[in-house]
Amino acid sequence: MDNRRLAAVLIVLLVIIAPISYVAYSYHSFNGLINPGTPKTSAEYVVVYTPSAQFYTLTAEEYRQLLESGEKLPPGSKLFNVTVDSYITGSPGVDLNLTLRSVYRQFTIVMGDPSVINCKDNPQLYVGDCRYRTLAVSEISGVVASIFAANYYLKGINMGYDNVTAKQYAFNQTQLGYRKTYLNFWTKVDLGRGKIGNEEHLAVLLIGPAEGAKENRIFTPRRGVLVIEGTTDETLRAEVVLIENIISFKWPEGNETKTINITGG
Repeated sequence: MDNRRLAAVLIVLLVIIAPISYVAYSYHSFNGLINPGTPKTSAEYVVVYTPSAQFYTLTAEEYRQLLESGEKLPPGSKLFNVTVDSYITGSPGVDLNLTLRSVYRQFTIVMGDPSVINCKDNPQLYVGDCRYRTLAVSEISGVVASIFAANYYLKGINMGYDNVTAKQYAFNQTQLGYRKTYLNFWTKVDLGRGKIGNEEHLAVLLIGPAEGAKENRIFTPRRGVLVIEGTTDETLRAEVVLIENIISFKWPEGNETKTINITGG
């Protein structure tokens, strides 16, 4: 084989193999993103959902003290034990605030495995509970959109806009920046290579029974990525409520989730 033919073969190999290798590396990096190893620190919480549709959030220690005091939960209450891990600052609460309250150009809600689409027309084909997955997606989308809009409202005010114009500016930027998708192959690649889930593009990822969730935990493996993992879809909903309490999120009047923060934080 002469040098020109050899060079041509090498160029073809580079053109074909290099992109494939990059995609494979990015896909592999996604697995490391959702399994980041030992956290710097963790905090344990208990979320209680009562038959009166009231959420209560407590630290594990506060829940233990509550039981020792002789207090009893309303009959029929549901308990969700959740771990919040920190990989960035060493403080789970700071990680969540830093990740959710930073200013981004875009945000993407990764609603879960492509099978979640069955909740629209064929819920019996979905591995999980469509009702609670829908609630979890809707609630975390609302939380992120509200924070995103508030950041751009303040930016509009700082740019000299009046109140009405700043609100419209915030609304427009939120509509332009919002994206939702499923956890398919290419989404995993985009997360793995950092196209989404970075300091300019927030990615919120829901992992439930359909995605093979193994535990109930909330964590931010890097700036711009929030992972909410729950072994049931109902747990995912409870975890979103816990996030709201940890970051002291307040819904616009009239849209409140019925929650009570008794964590002392």
